[in-house]
Amino acid sequence: MRFNFKAVIKILGILTLIEGVFMLPCLGVAMHYGEWTSASAFVTVSLFCISIGFVILTQLKFDKIILRTREGYFIACASWIYCSVLGAIPLYFCGRNFSFINCLFESVAGFSTTGCSVLNIDIVPLSMLLWRALCHWLGGMGILVLLISIFPLWGINNQSIASAETPGPSTRKLEANYSDTGKFLYLSYLTLSVAEFTLLVLGPMDWFNALLTTCSSISTAGLIITSESAWLYTLPYVRAIVLAFTILSSLNYMAYFLLIKKRWKEAFSNIEIRIFLLIIAIASLLIGFSLKISGIYGNLWQAIKDGLCQVVSFISTSGYFVCDYTNWPAFTVTILMLLLLVGGCSFSTSGSLKVIRVMILFKLAKRGMLKQIHPNIVKAVMLDKDNPVTARTAASVTMHTLLFFGVITVGCLLLSFNNLDMETTLTTTIAMFSNTGIALGLPGNTGYFGMFNEFSQIIMSFLMIAGRLEMYAIVIIFAKSFWKPDKAVTI
Repeated sequence: MRFNFKAVIKILGILTLIEGVFMLPCLGVAMHYGEWTSASAFVTVSLFCISIGFVILTQLKFDKIILRTREGYFIACASWIYCSVLGAIPLYFCGRNFSFINCLFESVAGFSTTGCSVLNIDIVPLSMLLWRALCHWLGGMGILVLLISIFPLWGINNQSIASAETPGPSTRKLEANYSDTGKFLYLSYLTLSVAEFTLLVLGPMDWFNALLTTCSSISTAGLIITSESAWLYTLPYVRAIVLAFTILSSLNYMAYFLLIKKRWKEAFSNIEIRIFLLIIAIASLLIGFSLKISGIYGNLWQAIKDGLCQVVSFISTSGYFVCDYTNWPAFTVTILMLLLLVGGCSFSTSGSLKVIRVMILFKLAKRGMLKQIHPNIVKAVMLDKDNPVTARTAASVTMHTLLFFGVITVGCLLLSFNNLDMETTLTTTIAMFSNTGIALGLPGNTGYFGMFNEFSQIIMSFLMIAGRLEMYAIVIIFAKSFWKPDKAVTI
């Protein structure tokens, strides 16, 4: 069974065109700030991308393309790698003599919404910072989700790619086809982006920093903070706006669909969102009281506020920081690392395990203990009174969790060749794979990972893409039966 390479060429051509178009605003910023080397890089790369994409769309004629599930996973994997390589080219030619591996890491960190860096951000041209922010924005909702909404225009069946791009359990289904769902997701995403940008501009921020902050926070990628703009993020107004929209982006976007449909009761009764907000509230109070009791903070209210900011940063996998949490008590840091593993809601821009999976795991563990006491009992796993978990979903969640920690183990072993301390190696692996971009040890709270060599940066790039695609589209390509499905063997 062969791949439909015509579909791969057509989809990569569309992605090339889209990426070239999104480079044009960066070209304008480069010219505005007099960054002529960066402007030259953007004009060359963007014109090349637009030309190639235009030729593929207009000159290469394809019949209606039908994709199988296997091809959907391959295209998802190939698309993210391709976009990351393409996104690294302008940074490589910006005149700062960055190595291509460094530039590739930055591009992957952008599209995967990990938001970390191996470069000194203060020497990166402003136009390149904008390009990085736009990569965050495109990667937040998923560049393939954008395509899914317009695939029918080009005769492409999109269901298999949707499954590969946004895998995972969902307790409800949107009452729309994949194209309409993609349009709705990006409409909600764009609405939140415009709202945050407007509020930031009305405050103390200039338009450029407001745009960087919006693209980075709405995608839960973190924040792009230079030494000159750091003071802005100490202001309560800016912190409140970033905090609010980070939470909104971490919620299940299905709730926004229900609100638009005026199904208020269903929207506000979403069990995953309620548990997500409850976790934030409890964790913030625990951290606040811990900081007050330990004497690090004299004011309980200030301790809770700073605790809330860091709780949202970790559980949303945004990875920004408002204070040096590395000097906090071990109890508070442990809570933050656990939140990092939990992640945000399904159907959101957050990474990691997701709240819905953690809920199902706890329910399965609870039922397992009950069956130890009552072996013959027959009891369904219920998320709430009207929402049972199917056996297929339970098995999928269990497999996903085992694979999640399996990839972390392998990633940690590979990063250990860099010969850094265990705290740095382990937390960096988790930071990359969960798309948080924030760790303990040598990186601290800076989000800077330049202490790793280029081999480790390639491994970290792999982890970031695997985390963004929730492993399947990356891990599955290493299976022998993926390439030879007609010769699959029994396990």
